Amino acid sequence: MKAGRQPEATPNFEVSDFGGTGSDFLFDLVKLEGRNELPRAFLHRHSYYHILWMCNAQGRHVLDFDSYEIKPYSVFFISPGQIHGWTSTIDASGYAINFSAEFFLQLFPRAEEPADSPFFHIAHTDPVLYLTPEQHAELFPLLLELEKEFKNQQRWRYDVVRSFLQILLIRLRRLHRPHATESVLPRSYSLTRSFKVLIEDHYLEFGSVQDYASLLFVTDRKLNEAVKATTGRTATQLIHDRVLMEAKRLLAQSELNVAEIAYQLNFDDFAYFCRFFKKNVQLTPSEFKKKFSVAFS
Repeated sequence: MKAGRQPEATPNFEVSDFGGTGSDFLFDLVKLEGRNELPRAFLHRHSYYHILWMCNAQGRHVLDFDSYEIKPYSVFFISPGQIHGWTSTIDASGYAINFSAEFFLQLFPRAEEPADSPFFHIAHTDPVLYLTPEQHAELFPLLLELEKEFKNQQRWRYDVVRSFLQILLIRLRRLHRPHATESVLPRSYSLTRSFKVLIEDHYLEFGSVQDYASLLFVTDRKLNEAVKATTGRTATQLIHDRVLMEAKRLLAQSELNVAEIAYQLNFDDFAYFCRFFKKNVQLTPSEFKKKFSVAFS
C-alpha cells in the first residue's frame, strides 16, 4: 500500500436531527413510530452515541457489516463512528436515545474501565441485548420516566435525565454477560485505544505494526500484547480490520468499481487486494458489492 489518497465520506450525522443543534446538542429521545425517515436502511455513521430500543420490530440491523436480527425487545448500542443501517418488515415501535460524547463522559467518568461501559467498550463484540418480556416490562417504566422528564423541560431537567439514563444503563449492564477478553487491565486498554486512534488517522499510509509502535513509544511486542489482551486480536488484525471496513463501505455505497476501490485504498496490486479481501471476508469484492449494494440501495 502507498500513501496519498482519501476515500469518499460516509454519510455522517454530526448531531441528532431529532433535537438540539450544533455544539448545544447533549441528549434527545424520540419515538420510532410515525417517522417517515425511519428506519434508515442506508449505511451511515453518527458522531454521538445512539441506542435503538425496539419494543416491536422485525428485521435486520447491520452494524460494522455484521448482521443482527431485530425482534421485539431488542436494544442496540451504537458508538460514535460505527457504520450501521437497519430495516424492519413491520412498522417499528420503540425509541431512539441519542447523547453526545460529553454527556457520555458525565454518565461514566471512568469510561476506560470496561466494566463501567461494556456496551460501548472496544472489546465488546455483542452490541445488542435481547430482553425477555419480563425484563422489558421491568425496565420500560424507566424509559417512560426518562421521556417524561425530557419533554417537561423543567429546570435541571438534564440532571434528572442523566440520572435516569445512568440507572437505565446500569440496569441493562446487570443483564450483560461479559466475555473473558473484556477482563483486561486499564493500562492495556489505554494503549489499545491510542493505537485505534492512530489507525483511524493513518490506516491508508502506515503498513506495519512497527510504524504505530514507534509513534506510541513502545515496542512491537508490547503493543501486540496489549492489543491481544484487550481485544483478543493481534495489532496487525486491527489494522487489517480498518482497511477492510473502508473497503466494505466503498463497495457497498460508492459507484466505484473494484479496481478503483483497490487504488483508492492504496493497493498497488489489484489481484492482491482481491485475495486479501476474500481471505478475510469469505466473499470476493464483487460478490460483497452485489450483496450489500442490493440490500441497502
